[in-house]
Amino acid sequence: MEDKQVKEKVVFSNLRYYFLLMQTYELMEEIAHLIPASGIYRESRKIKVNRYLSKSGWVLNKFEGKEEDIKPHEECESYVSPAVKEWEKLDEILCKLNDITVTVKKVYRKINNCTEEKILNYVEYNGLKFAYAGKPSDLKAVEDFLKMQSVSMNERILGLERTNIILDPEATAHVFHQFMSFLKGDNSRIKLGERISREITVYDDPLSESLIGFSTFDDEGVKTRKKEIIGDGTILEYLGTLTTKNGNPGNARGILPIPDYFNLIIKPKDWGFQELIQDTKNGLLVLGVKKSEIVKNSIRIFPRNSMLIGYGGAVVREIAIPLQELVTIDAISKEVKSVYIDDEHGGISPFIRLKARPIVY
Repeated sequence: MEDKQVKEKVVFSNLRYYFLLMQTYELMEEIAHLIPASGIYRESRKIKVNRYLSKSGWVLNKFEGKEEDIKPHEECESYVSPAVKEWEKLDEILCKLNDITVTVKKVYRKINNCTEEKILNYVEYNGLKFAYAGKPSDLKAVEDFLKMQSVSMNERILGLERTNIILDPEATAHVFHQFMSFLKGDNSRIKLGERISREITVYDDPLSESLIGFSTFDDEGVKTRKKEIIGDGTILEYLGTLTTKNGNPGNARGILPIPDYFNLIIKPKDWGFQELIQDTKNGLLVLGVKKSEIVKNSIRIFPRNSMLIGYGGAVVREIAIPLQELVTIDAISKEVKSVYIDDEHGGISPFIRLKARPIVY
């Protein structure tokens, strides 16, 4: 009897070791594209790999060796979005749209025994982009929204120095999208406990079902949760995985997972937008973003449109925001908007005011 118990323990130990050592990652996408004047076409793609957890991280080639202890974490659970039911009538929905480019993906993701099925929608009109997770039947409302947002300005101004700048929700989200790259657990460059403006609180929320980054588990099979990354201006947490030195698991993304956020949620405050405009003297309003990037320790925003408050349109090539200028955030609106950051990340953010330097030429 005693020998049997010992044998069972050994078998269980081996199974557990095998589970931690190897994972099967599977991704299948059915994709429908709507191109103006060209119609609808479809494609699909499938990825399936076995990967192994080595001491230095995930690898695709099997290796010999004993695995180190794994960080404590919550196991994933399977999920199917209600929006998947609309996939069968997708052509009927797309045929009602005009002048916009649309991509709709039905995504099936499986890590070991956990599966997730969801619908991701990407829309572009006149250079403006928007993305969301959920029902394709909402695409018409997105089309109407983008057409209302399509404006252009062409006045030119020169000679602006460091000044008050109001960033719209899209620009605000891009600033903190770039800031997140300093908080990755495999290469964190800002210490926990450091402070920026006490006005700002930022969450990563993978469970915000309408945003494009919606995921019930990450790409290591760890159950996701809403995380407060910055609380009242203090850095509280890093983006971590099972293999990073810093940060709790739950932010792994990719076939060979690296730490990344899913959806940015920036907490609103009590300023009304019109109140913010009236209180900002000789300031600049940034409307939309063409792209953003990091240059050394500075975040660069390339605006879609800009306005010199009280004077009209302005041509501004980029806005330079050194990291230390984040301490100058002194006003945050109560109005928020769901915004497009990129094809992998969603956001809900307000207007914010800070000091920065417009580069005008």
